[in-house]
Amino acid sequence: MVFEVVFFFLSLTALGAWLLARDAFADWRRAYRGRCVTALLASLEGGGIARAEAALGTPTEIVNGLGGRSLYVWKAPLSRAIPAAAPLLIVTLIADAEGAVTEAHWEER
Repeated sequence: MVFEVVFFFLSLTALGAWLLARDAFADWRRAYRGRCVTALLASLEGGGIARAEAALGTPTEIVNGLGGRSLYVWKAPLSRAIPAAAPLLIVTLIADAEGAVTEAHWEER
């Protein structure tokens, strides 16, 4: 009887530790992904849009605006520099008329 009670509480403790460790690892992975995306986008700002397309792949959407500016959107970009994580990653770049990236943003959904 005592063995079963001890085993039950040890099992519950192990399960709780596993669930907490899994959540902590998922949070760490999302934070690591955020740091990698931020560093990648910082390196793309000021460069050409062709360099961004080489790093992120083909954009999902391109919207041409006034004055020659363009908005480039990548949903779940295929880049080896960005680690995989659960939420959907959306990257948006704004390029001027000369094709230089002026703004870079990202978000997870």
